[in-house]
Amino acid sequence: MKTLEVKDVKKRLGKREIIKGITFSVEEGEVFGFIGPNGAGKTTTIRMLVGLISQNSGEIKIMGHDIHMEREKALSYVGAVVENPELYKYLSGWENLMQIARIRNIDKEYVQQIVDLVELKERINDKVKKYSLGMKQRLGLAASLISKPKLLILDEPTNGLDPTGIMDFREIVRKAAKGTGTAVFISSHILSEIEQVCDKVAFINGGVIQSEEYLNGDKKANKEVYILSTFDDEKARKVLNKLEYVQNIIYRDGKFILDIDSENISDMIFKLSEEKIPIEEAYKKQKDLEDRYLELVEGGKR
Repeated sequence: MKTLEVKDVKKRLGKREIIKGITFSVEEGEVFGFIGPNGAGKTTTIRMLVGLISQNSGEIKIMGHDIHMEREKALSYVGAVVENPELYKYLSGWENLMQIARIRNIDKEYVQQIVDLVELKERINDKVKKYSLGMKQRLGLAASLISKPKLLILDEPTNGLDPTGIMDFREIVRKAAKGTGTAVFISSHILSEIEQVCDKVAFINGGVIQSEEYLNGDKKANKEVYILSTFDDEKARKVLNKLEYVQNIIYRDGKFILDIDSENISDMIFKLSEEKIPIEEAYKKQKDLEDRYLELVEGGKR
């Protein structure tokens, strides 16, 4: 089931179009990464998802409820943790959580389950002002989970954490997604963390989603990445641009980097041969998230 659906969403700020028709979805229990450089549109997208600003066109649905037409109902399914969670520092962790639980009419037993989930049991009765940054992040996550959200939005959740804190937070997010069926949307600059915790990622740049790809699970939606080198690059580029099954064509260091299904490779080579374009080499590239980020978001530039 699709917990979050974003369809052709656009957003202008003044005369400038910040988001230019993005489309993606997040399934129940899925951890979805949203990555891109500063100014790519990540924060604007998150502000639309949590109802702080409205899109100019397109649809955002949470559990099937349109955030524009049914704002209160749609947002009732959302929990969020931003970079610095808002907490009452003079209260204990438990008191902070119970403030929310009373408003939401959540019983103490469930609050305790959440405390155990985020591994704060030993320090939950301490004042928040004594908490480390990592503990505050865990408490913020607990606060967002108390309302039993169907969609959890995390904006740069590991900023400022040490390596141990990052690993702990990563495991907690996994437990929340797989244990409760919560869909998790993570925006982050830390590619290694996204790669280890997410099932799927979307690369955004200039308000446009460049690609949406699976990481740890089903790879069927992905195209393979191939490296192609020819002796007539200009002519080859024209041929490649006409082939519908070749996507995300990037030219770097005298070679083409292509997204293409393996089953179409022979046809691509045949088309190039038909145009009498000599091929130097063509091979599949083993890629990681950093490679894909450079290819899709930064055009291969370092």
